[in-house]
Amino acid sequence: MKTPYMIDWAITNKCNLDCCHCRRMEKEELDGETIIKLAEAIPSLQPRWVIIEGGEPLLREELLEIIKHLRQRNVKIYLITNGMLFNEYFAQNFAKLKINLMISIDSPEKEDYETIRSGASFERLKEAVAMANKYKIFDSALVTIGRYNYQQIDKIFQLAKEMGCPKITFLGLKPCRDYERYFLKGEEYFDFFRSVIRNQKEHQIDVYVDEPFFQPLLLENGIEYSLNPESGIVVPDVSRCIFGEYLFIETNGDIKPCTFAPLVVGNVREKSIGAIWADMLSSELIEAIRDFSTRESPCRECSYLLTCGGCRARSFYLTRDWFASDPSCPLKRR
Repeated sequence: MKTPYMIDWAITNKCNLDCCHCRRMEKEELDGETIIKLAEAIPSLQPRWVIIEGGEPLLREELLEIIKHLRQRNVKIYLITNGMLFNEYFAQNFAKLKINLMISIDSPEKEDYETIRSGASFERLKEAVAMANKYKIFDSALVTIGRYNYQQIDKIFQLAKEMGCPKITFLGLKPCRDYERYFLKGEEYFDFFRSVIRNQKEHQIDVYVDEPFFQPLLLENGIEYSLNPESGIVVPDVSRCIFGEYLFIETNGDIKPCTFAPLVVGNVREKSIGAIWADMLSSELIEAIRDFSTRESPCRECSYLLTCGGCRARSFYLTRDWFASDPSCPLKRR
């Protein structure tokens, strides 16, 4: 059976911050016994890696136990944190368990950062990054890009260089509260990409942009990139929309074909994660969405269709149509 590309797991709905781009958590959490059993079951699916997030994962009592079960089977783990609760205790344990830590930044300006991430401290962020570097577990600075910060790219790179960030991972804003107010349109994405490319060349910090149309834009403009996860502008071997090719686990145990899609395939409290994955692979709707030939125009005629496909979660949220062309595509204007 085909294995999931990766698994994105929100282990808790608890959070110490209130971010403007939060997708909002389910009200329920899995109990301790169920979440440990799930951690024991996940390696059998053989994902390339598991992303552990929340909420704020450092607030989950069973966090280290969850990680240990995954690492016993050599599962590669990326953990996303806002850094406010990150301390020596977590740093030491994460180092022993070989965790790849991603710390959210979102703005290089103290006032803007603390507005975007209500309840956060800019100084505490810098301390968290310094500690992650000290223990050599810092994978990347995570930046969710929206209309509130896409013009701050120059300063984001400057801050990343000052803090010793080995890489910047840019995430395109996905459906959240006030999404219509914050999401980037095609022209804005084009300006953002151009700024990223220029700054990467200037500062020589590795960059990964999690948007399906990033690789096509690089190709169209003759910009070199690398498949090496630690070299320059990084484009993974699978950079297209991977809706239905991975699993997202909600805090309440719901399984979705995409982190931001309002579509539930099953719940781990009722069926094994392996059985739910099999159900996803056999779903006619999900199979139709995975089939890029079902895309509507102008995506359907695009020469980059098979290397992109557009973001399905964004397209559905803005159009209510799973097969619509991505409204944020920066290539459609050409």
